[in-house]
Amino acid sequence: MKQLQNISTTFKKSLLLITLLFSQSLIWAQDKTVDVNLNVDKGGSDWYAEPWIMVLGAAVFIIIIVALVRGKSSN
Repeated sequence: MKQLQNISTTFKKSLLLITLLFSQSLIWAQDKTVDVNLNVDKGGSDWYAEPWIMVLGAAVFIIIIVALVRGKSSN
């Protein structure tokens, strides 16, 4: 009976050692940092960032507002 308990204890110790070594290797594997460099600059600016587009959009918006207000005042 003591022989079975001794084997069981040895088995438990070896299983614990294997588990600890495996978990330590997983921790080391996750410790590495990854350097990712993405360059998304296309060299030009977007069309909606141009100032003349903003002015044109504001002018169209004001014309629509004036048309809506003027149309209701004729009733």
